[in-house]
Amino acid sequence: MSDGVPNHTIYPKRYWEASISWQNWNKLTAVDIHNEQVFQTKQEYHGQNVYFYGNHPIQYIRVVGLLVGIEQMSKYTIMTIDDSSGACIDVKIERRQMRTDDDAAYPSNTTVDDVDVMIHMSFPTLHLKNKPIEIGTILEVKGTVSTFRHIRQIDLKRLHRIKDTNAEAAAWAKTAQWKKDVLSQPWIMTSELRCAIDRRIYEADAAEKRRARKKREYDVKKHLKHVAHEQRAEERRKRAEMKLNLGALKGSGVIAAPWD
Repeated sequence: MSDGVPNHTIYPKRYWEASISWQNWNKLTAVDIHNEQVFQTKQEYHGQNVYFYGNHPIQYIRVVGLLVGIEQMSKYTIMTIDDSSGACIDVKIERRQMRTDDDAAYPSNTTVDDVDVMIHMSFPTLHLKNKPIEIGTILEVKGTVSTFRHIRQIDLKRLHRIKDTNAEAAAWAKTAQWKKDVLSQPWIMTSELRCAIDRRIYEADAAEKRRARKKREYDVKKHLKHVAHEQRAEERRKRAEMKLNLGALKGSGVIAAPWD
């Protein structure tokens, strides 16, 4: 693989929970995300928003940069971030879809709890924790990566302000450190770790099968018990009916027609 990213075995999905990159916010740049040779997709995971940096599986990313644009598109608001890496990246914010009869109280009008979108004179404005976000604000964007019209973008999950350029520089340093210490090193699993994970998966699967079997057995017993109860009730009803019929006067069960 080019760009100094080593090419190593991509492990099956069942092992990804053991990867440090899988559950972390991976610190990347816009250039990294747009570079399909570095930030790769695999055909077998098409449509799952799963990417690979080397052989590190990635679902969550973090970018820090300057807000340079806001645009409204249907139920989405798009903000453009320039992180000085040589490329910008769009960040998609989804408006919360609420029915007219929905009386629930929501923390915001977007799917990110502390981010609101307001429309003023046909122009969208963003608010973070009820405070407006101005163009030129330094932001930390966290989310997942998707593709729109063959261009990668970030689907927003978390948003934070970066207080000043010193904090921005510190964020850049963390990005460089993460790539150096984690992403640029191959993810290597020992055979012992793989065996341990396989054993845990096997045991969990076996336990689930036992639970399913016990539930089926319980459901069968419950059904048979219900059937037996209904049969006993029907027998009691028939005995009671016979008893009533025996005590009735002969012909009392017959209603004569008016012409008889």
